[in-house]
Amino acid sequence: MNALRLRSAATALALSSALLLAGCGSFWPWGGSSKPKPADPPAVTAPVPARIAWTVRVGPGGAGFAPALAGDSVYAAGSDGNVARIDAASGRVLWQVGLGKRLSAGVGSDGDVVVVAARDGNLIALDADGKQKWTAPLVGEASTVPVVGQGVVLVRSSDNRVSAFELDSGKRRWAFQRQNPPLVLHQTSRIAIASGSAYVGLPGGRLVALSLQNGAVRWEATVSQPRGATEIERIADVVGTPVVVGREVCAASFQGRLACFDAANGRQLWMREVPSSSGIDFDARLVAIVDDRDVVHAFSRTGTSLWKQDKYARRELSAPLSLGPVLVMGDVEGMVHLLARDDGAVAGRLTSDGSPIVSPPLAVGRSAVLQTSAGSLVAVALD
Repeated sequence: MNALRLRSAATALALSSALLLAGCGSFWPWGGSSKPKPADPPAVTAPVPARIAWTVRVGPGGAGFAPALAGDSVYAAGSDGNVARIDAASGRVLWQVGLGKRLSAGVGSDGDVVVVAARDGNLIALDADGKQKWTAPLVGEASTVPVVGQGVVLVRSSDNRVSAFELDSGKRRWAFQRQNPPLVLHQTSRIAIASGSAYVGLPGGRLVALSLQNGAVRWEATVSQPRGATEIERIADVVGTPVVVGREVCAASFQGRLACFDAANGRQLWMREVPSSSGIDFDARLVAIVDDRDVVHAFSRTGTSLWKQDKYARRELSAPLSLGPVLVMGDVEGMVHLLARDDGAVAGRLTSDGSPIVSPPLAVGRSAVLQTSAGSLVAVALD
């Protein structure tokens, strides 16, 4: 198989989990109606004690739905309009409300305000007791999970507009917009907030830092450049949530690169040619990424390759989460996989409800909380 065909196969595999948006909608571009079968999960060779601590039903999930942590509570929503607050330690449902309308994305919270996006183009905010606080219209449907922090709600809509709303009132504070390329991925990951800035990954391989106060561009950087002869080959959208740790912000792009920048000025610190369709995580020691062939890579904080794990082909892994001694990822069959952070050895595998896990795992102390497409919220605890 030549290099072009290899790249096309990887592109097709990634497009199966990151739906393509444009006038053409979503599709399987390489013929046939079924995707290749996922590889059998590898044997556990370096077990780490882990268990399913609790499971809660919150309603159908899928792309656009991911849990949020605020204080000692986990917040989650389903596409059927159910929103829930759950005790993070026990899994006890503290309250659950039905909004009576379909949702396209959720949930963001700071513990006082909970925000979801409805399919009718409105943001809906609830107070700490689950009572409706305000609604605000979007231009188009929300395309990212709302993020709440530092007095604002941020969301990107289908027209590639980033909007900021006052947390108390729902009044629009500012909007920032860039023209979409002809084809973009259906990206639903959150915008990152840190130190008075919003870090937004955009179609076309761009990462932009915006002032939370007024939306002014503080800097803009290139994660990757679109390349190729066709519009599909030129898709280079930033995928996953940009991750900010200290003075660094890192992001990955589809059919592109992993790149890290100075969070203050956008100066590139290092980059590696690792295309991804799910995203990254990093901590004080390493940067972890799942590439578009479902190979998990670990790099040092200066970009040196530490290890890679290639036994999860076609399992459509979620973005990784660095949690204590392991990396945690969900897959298309509802399995939760653990890899040793030190060397990538297979450290564990647990099963949820069998439906795809498309949200990135959420760190809750020594646990990871994942949301399945069928509507389960699952907490995996390290013992």
